Amino acid sequence: MNQKFRLGIVFTHPTQHHAPLWQKLNQEPNISVTALYLCNENQVGGDRLLGSHQPWDVDLLSNYEYKFLKDITGNITTTIKRELFNPELFAWLHPKNFDAVFISSFYTYSYRLAVLLCKLRGIPVIMQNDATIITDSEFSRLRKLVVCALYPWMYGLVDHWISSGDHNEIYLRHYGVSQDKIVRGCYPVDRDRFEQTINQNQAEIAKIRQQLSWDGETILYGFAGKYIERKNPWEFIDAIAQAHKIDPRVRGIMIGGGELEPQINQRLATMNQEVINIGFINQSKLPLYYAALDVFISTSKIDPHPLVISEAMAAGCPIILSDRCGNWGYSDTVQHRYNGLVYPSGQVNQLTASILEMTNQHTRQLYAQHAQTVFSQQDLNCEVSAFKEIVSKINCQKQKPNRSDTNWNYPTSTKNILLD
Repeated sequence: MNQKFRLGIVFTHPTQHHAPLWQKLNQEPNISVTALYLCNENQVGGDRLLGSHQPWDVDLLSNYEYKFLKDITGNITTTIKRELFNPELFAWLHPKNFDAVFISSFYTYSYRLAVLLCKLRGIPVIMQNDATIITDSEFSRLRKLVVCALYPWMYGLVDHWISSGDHNEIYLRHYGVSQDKIVRGCYPVDRDRFEQTINQNQAEIAKIRQQLSWDGETILYGFAGKYIERKNPWEFIDAIAQAHKIDPRVRGIMIGGGELEPQINQRLATMNQEVINIGFINQSKLPLYYAALDVFISTSKIDPHPLVISEAMAAGCPIILSDRCGNWGYSDTVQHRYNGLVYPSGQVNQLTASILEMTNQHTRQLYAQHAQTVFSQQDLNCEVSAFKEIVSKINCQKQKPNRSDTNWNYPTSTKNILLD
C-alpha cells in the first residue's frame, strides 16, 4: 500500500487565503499536510495594519495538522516580523517527517533557516511568491544591484516554483529560474466559501446594498484593504469625487482600516457622501459586501498581487485596476477590456474615465460574467493542481530516504494544538 506524500508547510500564520488550500490539499487521497506556523497573528488578535483587534471569524485550523512554533524566547509570537526565528524547525524539518516542504518566501529569518535545513537534509523545497518586476522597480539603484547579484543564487536554492501570474512568471525567469522548475498556479482564494456565503444570504446582501445606496439608481464602486500609502486610497477618493460630478449615480464605498483612517475620515467629512467609509468587516461577512458592489477598484502604487481583486471577482465584480498592481495580463486575474479595465497609476483623470465607462450597465454585466469565468480557473482547484503536478515530479525524481532509521526523535503529535 502506497504511503501518502508528506507535505510540510512553513508559513507565517494562518490566513484566509492559504488555510483553505492546506485543507483542500489534505483531502487529496495521496497527500497529507502539516503546517508549521511561525506566529498566531489573526488568531488571537487582528491585523495590525488594518487597525483591527478582531481575530478572523472563519475556521482556518481544521482538517489538517498544524503547530504554532515557539520563537527563540520560548513563546508563540503574535505578530509577523522579519526577525521571526523559530528553533523548533531544527527538529521538524527532516526527511523522517516530510517528503517536501513549501516555504512562501525568504522574508523571515525562519524562512531562511527552513531553506537551509531542507537543502542540508535533502528535502525538496517548493516556493511561491507574488513578486513582480513592477514592484522591484521602486528599489534604489544600490538595492537593485544587490538584488541582481543575490536573487539568482537564492532562487536557485528552490527545487520547484509555483508561479502566481503572468508578471510573477516573468519575474522568476528574470532572476534565473528555469522554465522546467516553474508550474503555473495562482494565488489562492476560497471560491467555495465565497459562493456558499453569497448564495445563502441574498436577503442580507440586498439589505446591505440598500443601506449603502442613495436609491435604486446608485452605482457602487468599492475599495477594500489597508488604509496605507502604498494602497493609495486618496486616488480612489479623488476619482470618485470627479466622476460623481459628471454622473451623480456614482458612489464610493471604502472597506477596511489602518493608519490613514483618521485622515481619510477628515477628508470624507468635507464631502457630500460621494464616498463613505464603513470600516473593518470580518471575513465571514466580507463576501456579502463584495456582492453588494457594482465595481471593485484597486488604486495601489505598489502591490504585487492584491488578493482583494480575486475576492471581488469571486463575488461577480468587474475590476478597475492600477497598472502598478501585478495581477493583470493576457492570462492573469485582470484582463484589460475582458473582465475589467487597467489604468495608469497616478492618473486620476484616467481612473475617473474608467469609472464613468463602468456606469454603462451592459459593460458592467459583460465584465462581471467574464470576471467569474476567469476566477473559476484561478481558484483553489488551480493551486491544488499545481501542487499535485509538483508532487508527481518529486515522486518520480526523488529517491526516498530510509525510514527504518530510528535515531531521529520525532516531534510530538500536533493535531489541533494551539499553545498559549
